[in-house]
Amino acid sequence: MRLSNMYGVSKIQSQWPDSESLRNAKREHAKDIGRFTREEISHAFDLAHQQKQEGSSRLDWPDVDAILGLIKNTGMTGSWGTAAHRLYKPEELIGKGTKEDRRKAAMSAIADLKNILGD
Repeated sequence: MRLSNMYGVSKIQSQWPDSESLRNAKREHAKDIGRFTREEISHAFDLAHQQKQEGSSRLDWPDVDAILGLIKNTGMTGSWGTAAHRLYKPEELIGKGTKEDRRKAAMSAIADLKNILGD
């Protein structure tokens, strides 16, 4: 129902022209859809509407995988599943402390790897 409201009957019928293809699509996506609550799915459609309003061509045609992907990548802007939308925080990469402390920790980890690999 939400797909029909979002894309219109003609795009839905173009994507799934007969009852057999629609039944196959439902079968294909049933397990993925079943993992989420109604609220999560509703939120995904809200995000899809937002993406379309922002001019994204990614959701011009019905794509169940892309809409479900919005649940997994809540709040993403521009990146489709690569987490590039998240802020880079170097202090979270290797412990806490100053840049020099992180560099020492990295050098120690590299030395450990070299010992393990025998290099």
